[in-house]
Amino acid sequence: MKKMFSLLVLCLVATGVVGFLTLSAATLAPSLEVRVLSVIGALLAGYLMMQPIVNRLASRLA
Repeated sequence: MKKMFSLLVLCLVATGVVGFLTLSAATLAPSLEVRVLSVIGALLAGYLMMQPIVNRLASRLA
């Protein structure tokens, strides 16, 4: 049970990091087109940044 809770907390932290990247990219963009591209880029960057960490910790918890 503790392992599942730790994995849930880790996923919530990863979601928060991706959300923060997306929010900051959306507020800094000057126009709608650039805003859409920056949100897509922030989502991809957050996924690429957090996925190896989540995989490594999930394999340790399993």
